[in-house]
Amino acid sequence: MKTQVIQLDIHDDLISIRDRMAWAKTPRILLVWPKRGDVDVRPLELTLLRRHAEALGAELGLVTRNGEIRAAARELHISVFSKSSDAQKKQWQERRPARPVRRFPRLDLRSIRLNLPAADLFTFTANPVRRVLVFAVGVLALLAVVLVFIPSAEIQIALPEQKQVLTIAVSSKQDIRDVQISGLVPQHKLILTVDGKDTALASGSAAQTGQVAVGEVLLMNLTDKAVSVPSGTVLLTHSDPAVSFVTDKDTDVPAGKGKTSSVLIRAATAGLDGNVDPGMITLFEGSLGHNLAVTNPDPTGGATLATVVSATDQDRDNLRKRLLAELQIQALTRFTGRVSKGDVLFPATLTQTRVISETFDPPAGQPGEKLALSLQVEYSAAYAAAPDLQLLAERVLNASLPAGYAVTSGEIDLKPISGFSEGQGIVHWQMRVQRGMRPLLNPGQVSSIVQGKTRGNAENLLTETFGLAQSPQINVSPGWWPWLPFLPIRIAVKG
Repeated sequence: MKTQVIQLDIHDDLISIRDRMAWAKTPRILLVWPKRGDVDVRPLELTLLRRHAEALGAELGLVTRNGEIRAAARELHISVFSKSSDAQKKQWQERRPARPVRRFPRLDLRSIRLNLPAADLFTFTANPVRRVLVFAVGVLALLAVVLVFIPSAEIQIALPEQKQVLTIAVSSKQDIRDVQISGLVPQHKLILTVDGKDTALASGSAAQTGQVAVGEVLLMNLTDKAVSVPSGTVLLTHSDPAVSFVTDKDTDVPAGKGKTSSVLIRAATAGLDGNVDPGMITLFEGSLGHNLAVTNPDPTGGATLATVVSATDQDRDNLRKRLLAELQIQALTRFTGRVSKGDVLFPATLTQTRVISETFDPPAGQPGEKLALSLQVEYSAAYAAAPDLQLLAERVLNASLPAGYAVTSGEIDLKPISGFSEGQGIVHWQMRVQRGMRPLLNPGQVSSIVQGKTRGNAENLLTETFGLAQSPQINVSPGWWPWLPFLPIRIAVKG
């Protein structure tokens, strides 16, 4: 006999199997369970599959190893096989009628009614009082239905908002990356460069050479020929160290031994060393000393020493300290402007990392009544980021949220309430955090309070019970109905 084999999948269920069976055109339908996995068919649903097969005019058979399915199939007299090949070789169970045989005859209600006495049918309705009474009961029942099921109400109630306030101890550390509910948050660093310039009056003095010494020397010829002495010829004293002088103009010494000529001289450098005694200038620089002798009959003079204003090392140190203090204040101000809103800057961590450039004018050793200093300094400072503080506050507040309350908004107000203490790279301080919260609304409690009450009475009861700042809004439908519904399911509560 021809058999339609339907290979089932683990995703098949009762509906999909029935659909696949509808395409079968053979007197036998064999459902084959998958080797691995199972089909979403319960043992009780085999009855529906068997009836569907009988409706198609086919006999149902199963191939499965599921113990529950096999047991249920045997009770329903459905043929069960271990393999598909067995269904072709072995005999199927005998089919039974789809519908059971009726054990009792069907009652003919129409003939029973016709055989009843006529008086029994109309005795009750023939009495007018009874008829009015039945009608009144029906009207009252209709009114009761209207009273209970028709009215509806919507209550808009806003419970008063409260503040959840906590004070938490916060610590910021450099070597952590994640926010910890114990109060630890990561520490971030900012670096910036600050330029500045300042001046101060010099308080010291320094000696400075003034006028050069001048005088006159006598030149004596040691040869029989005239000797020319050019301007700028260098003459030396025989002291140690020697003092240099130069001639002011060209001079010719007449020929003949012992002949003389005088010439004006001046010291080569300014300073009191140029004032020498008579007879101290006796030497030439160069070969003229072989032909001429020289001496100063009179002392040289006119050299002076001037005193000028100059900055001392203490002036430079004081100016540097003062400018660094000003730059540190500027750096703190700029750091405050650099951090984002909600970030917490730690002033105690402000550090001068390095001096990029430092220039004094005039330089050390040079005179000047006013001392100027230009500095370029790099500073660093640490801070705690606002997102980290918000996350810490949210975690602490969530852990402390009272039972029966809900958060009204995600915005959390943060405010440091203590100073910052810093030690070993960790900054400690206290912070006050707060946000809004509101008690959870229980619709069942609200409905039980107001059901069956008038609108004004319901508003007063709700305001008194929940301590409302403003009266709740109650809308009753239909609008002319004076009472709120008696059934809680007809009352909608919105918070």
